[in-house]
This record gives sequence, C-alpha cells and structure tokens, in this order.
Amino acid sequence: MSSRWSNPKILHALSRSVLWFALAVMIPGLSEAQPSAREPTPMEEPTPLAGGDFRTKLFGEEIHVAPRDRRSVTAASFGLQWIPDGPSQLELLPFGALYVWRNWDDDNRRFRGTVSGVVNDLSYSIGLRAYPNWTLLFTLNNFIAPLGRSENVEGQRIRETEIEWSYAFGGVGIGYRLPVRPFRQDSAVNLFVTYEPGFRWFKGTGHTSSQYGVPADTYEGRIHLKVRIDAMTRNLMELPHEGVTLGGDVIHGHRAKWSAWGGPPFDTPDFKKERTYLAFSGYLMAASGLPFVGSEKHRLVSSIHAGIGKDLDRFSAFRLPGRPTGYEWDAVSLPMIHGVAFNELFPRHYAIANVQYRYEALFFLYPYVEAGWAFVDRPRFTAEGRITQSTDSMPTVGVGVVSGAPWRSQIELNYTYNFGVFRDSEGSPAKGGHGMFLFWSKELGSNSRR
Repeated sequence: MSSRWSNPKILHALSRSVLWFALAVMIPGLSEAQPSAREPTPMEEPTPLAGGDFRTKLFGEEIHVAPRDRRSVTAASFGLQWIPDGPSQLELLPFGALYVWRNWDDDNRRFRGTVSGVVNDLSYSIGLRAYPNWTLLFTLNNFIAPLGRSENVEGQRIRETEIEWSYAFGGVGIGYRLPVRPFRQDSAVNLFVTYEPGFRWFKGTGHTSSQYGVPADTYEGRIHLKVRIDAMTRNLMELPHEGVTLGGDVIHGHRAKWSAWGGPPFDTPDFKKERTYLAFSGYLMAASGLPFVGSEKHRLVSSIHAGIGKDLDRFSAFRLPGRPTGYEWDAVSLPMIHGVAFNELFPRHYAIANVQYRYEALFFLYPYVEAGWAFVDRPRFTAEGRITQSTDSMPTVGVGVVSGAPWRSQIELNYTYNFGVFRDSEGSPAKGGHGMFLFWSKELGSNSRR
C-alpha cells in the first residue's frame, strides 16, 4: 500500500526535476515562481519581451524569467553555413564573433563592437555636455586575412583572380541621437557623419594569373553618412515583434593612388574612374501581427534592402549576403539572401524583399517559414567564355526555428532553397541550390537589471 502510494510521488518529483533542469539551462534568468493564490487566467498570455519580467505556467509548473539589463550585453556566437555544391572555398563555412554593447544613457556614451579577429567593427560615442543629444564618434573597421580570395561566377571559383587583399579604416565624426517610441534602450533616431581614413593592401598568390594585375597598395579616405532609426519591440529571443526599423548608408571614397589592375576573364576595369566612387544603401523592416488574427503568437516580419553605386569595383562593391541572421538595431542593415554563400555576390546594385511568418509555439520556441525575392547584379559567362555583369532574379523559400538551448543559450536552424543561384554539381552550372545554417549564441556573464 505504502509503495503504491509513493511511486507516483517519486515519478512526479523526478519529472519535475528533469523539466526544471532542462528549462533552467535553456532560459537565462529562469527560476521557479512562488505559488500564487489566484487561479491562472484562461486568456492568452502576452509574448515575453526582451529584457522584461515574465511569469507563466508550462506543463503545470509556474515559471519566472527575471528581467535583464539590455544596456550591457556581451555575447558570443558561432555558426556553420553549408552550401551543397557551392563555391569550393565557401561550401562549408564556419563563422562567429564576440558582440559587446554598452549603453550608458546617463552619460550619453555608447560602445558597440563585433570582434572576430579577421573582421572587426567597433564604434564608441562620447556625449557633448553642452549639447545632450550630440556625440563625438570614433570607429574602427577592418578585414585582415593573409588568405587568397577568388571571385565566383555561376557557382564556379575563378582561381586566376585569386589575390590577398585586406583593409583597415579608422573613423572620427559627430553623431546625433534622439530617443523614440517605444522608448526602449535601443529605440532611437541615430545620425552619424564620419571621415574614415584607411589603407588597402594587396598581394598575389600562386594561383593569380600572370594576366591578372594585382592592385597597388593605397591610402583611401571615405566620408560616411549613416542613419539608423529603430522603433522595434523585440521578444525574449531578441526577434522582431512589433514596430519598424529603417536606415541607410552613403559612402564617398577616394584612393590616393590607383593604377591598372585586373584582367581576363573579367573585363579590364576603368581604374581612372573607379579611383573615386559613391555607394548608397538602405533598408526597411516591419513586424506586426497577422491581419484579422488577434493572437500575438502569429507574427509577420517584412523587409526590403537595396543598394546602388557609381564607379564601384571589386573592392568597393556591395558584398552579399552580409549576414545569415540577427536583428539587433545595427545588424539589421546588412542584407540577407539565404541559400547563397557569405560574400559570394559582389553587385553594383541590388534589391531584396523578404517576408517571414513566425509562430510562438512556446515562450522560447519560434518556428518560421519565409520567402524572398532578390534582383542582383552579378557576373555571368558569355558564349565566348568571358564574364559580363547581368541583373538576375533570385527567389527563395525557407523554413527554420529559433529556440532556447542548453546552457542558457539560443540556437537557430535554417534551410532554404534558392531558385536563382547557380550551383555546379557535375561540371556544368545550373540554377537552383540548397543552403543551410546552424547558429548558436550565448550571453556571457551576469546581466540582471540594475
């Protein structure tokens, strides 16, 4: 009699322990809520928002997610992109970075950095005491890798164009920041103007064709106008929930010395014109509920990215895609085209539209489906074997899931089929290719709200 009574108690205790262990290692700030005297409401609970206090019931257990200070974030991320039959150098590509964000609102000071060693992007702003919304801005942006990089045409690596090329740009300027609704720590109009002195250096490799000229090292100065307007509310997983974010960049660059470079199979560049260049890019993203559906669990996220330039060359052209994922206030400016290897495309102009439907299955589990259409200027082979630029369409469809993961981290898994990208599986390129990525990120250190 006693054993028959105790077994269900033991099973309940074990199942409760397993549930709490699984959730505790997945959700930052998670703790068991104190028992409540009131009965839970049958109404649907609101979606938990980033940084906010959240209480819910899951599988009969009360759960509490503690508030989090989003003004101070240090996070590490790692990922793996797989493009079957993609460019040989980019078919399986690991990526990762350390992200640091500090927002000292009281002093009007901010620091943002993404650091990976090879690619680093840092900015630091200091407020002017006499003018509360104005700041002095200092930036550093570099790509330094002693590795040969080739361009890819119709999914094929053009080895004779392989060269080592790196750059480093500092920056100094002024900025203006005006908080806007919904008045969260990243909700603001940001305007920046900087002068960016920099240096580009180049080196041929053993694969560089004797007919392909290597550019001369050069100083390059740029004037950079940057606009970021963020009025977006994000959920517990830092995904867009409600609102808009938009902005753009204008870059005017000039190289101190620039001589003839390049060659077959590409057309010879007009180096005299391309010594000075101009690039415009912009984006708009909006998140909302589904029309005629009252539930917050269903979200629609739409975005448009576009860019156009004048006298752009291989080294000043846009590089697509700029990111696999990420919806932070500055990262959203980088365009996404899933099913394409990182930086595989280098267009002079592009336009990309994406729409995503996302469902909140659990407060930490968000499956989604998405579709996109891109018009991209890209190189194509001619019948004579040369390479010329052509604007093509690249429609995509994909599915994915974002979820809390062990050790209080976050994971995203995505599969996309790209109908317009070229892939070379049997020595002859054909349109259509698969793409997958796995992305894992974790916030480091204690981050309770002060």
